[in-house]
Amino acid sequence: MFKRLSILYKENDNSALETAINVQDWLKNRGIECIVFHSVGFFSRFNHSEIMAIQNSDAVVVLGGDGTMLSASRIIGGKNTPIIGINMGKLGFITEISRVELFESLERILSGSYEIEERSMISAQIYRDEKIINDYLGLNDIVIGKGIMAKISDFGLIINDVYVSTIKADGVIVSTPTGSTAYNLSAGGPILYPTLKGLVFTTICPHTLSVRPLVLPDNFIIDIVITSNVRDIFLTIDGQIGFPLQKNDRVRCRIANEKTYLIAPLGRDYFRVLREKLRWGER
Repeated sequence: MFKRLSILYKENDNSALETAINVQDWLKNRGIECIVFHSVGFFSRFNHSEIMAIQNSDAVVVLGGDGTMLSASRIIGGKNTPIIGINMGKLGFITEISRVELFESLERILSGSYEIEERSMISAQIYRDEKIINDYLGLNDIVIGKGIMAKISDFGLIINDVYVSTIKADGVIVSTPTGSTAYNLSAGGPILYPTLKGLVFTTICPHTLSVRPLVLPDNFIIDIVITSNVRDIFLTIDGQIGFPLQKNDRVRCRIANEKTYLIAPLGRDYFRVLREKLRWGER
């Protein structure tokens, strides 16, 4: 039974804010405490006590798009706090519950008619001069790519400490199964069922067309080494957090120990999601 929930809603979105207020009132009428009510976005900041309260909630209701869900996942930081995602946008692969089904779905979830999906998260450690200078946690993907004015770059690919190849491309993507329907899909990578255990390595506009995506086990470690002098190469986490890289930097990517847990009503049909979101079968 959920007794204490947090509500997070998309920043600068009046519809998300209005819906969040309605959800808060709806929960209050059912005797459920809302312990954190907060926006999520570029300008939103959370203090330590707010983060701790969110992580100690029975669940977190997130109203927005997939970007809001990605931010919420990193705020929760791999704790066991599950997320109820409400799609306030159009696409929404992660936020599967629509506004139209909002209160009906919440009623079903509160009555115990739900399932919890475990989603893998991905970690990135940045090595410079053999020292870790930064590390990140994401739900979707790690992207290493050039800036607008930079030329094609060289990326050394090492898997489990074994050299694979030096790849010329605009960039590379390492994604989780959850992130396989994001940038990875746009770059020609495969769709993985979201609860699978694994990693996908995909190049962005490779110089050699024979370079194809790789699907790897979840215990593999992928190292990407910047081997060219091209400027303006950045590491991006979930399309939201960026860090500038330089020649000889090494980015170590692996499935993290932390997980994200998503709540969905029973009877969820992932293939219906793909059919609707990707418009399969439409003429």
